[in-house]
Amino acid sequence: MTIKQIKVMTEQDQYDALQEYNYFEMLVNTKEYVTKDEYDFIINYDKTEKNNFSYVDSYLGDYLNFNVYSEHDHDKRQLEMERG
Repeated sequence: MTIKQIKVMTEQDQYDALQEYNYFEMLVNTKEYVTKDEYDFIINYDKTEKNNFSYVDSYLGDYLNFNVYSEHDHDKRQLEMERG
């Protein structure tokens, strides 16, 4: 291996990688619904997350995130909406 083949992460590379990681974590751990673009980003970042999302094509988003989805919270919101 030559020196040209070795890629050293610069401070900018490290910063960019951290920003990408933080964005991934925010999407996976806080957003109940994600857009197609957000879903694509998540799956490209970590393919194992594919099982944690389901395509729903809702007005709230394209994919439901099972990591944060709660049936109880959903039912509670639905009841509140029905009551007005």
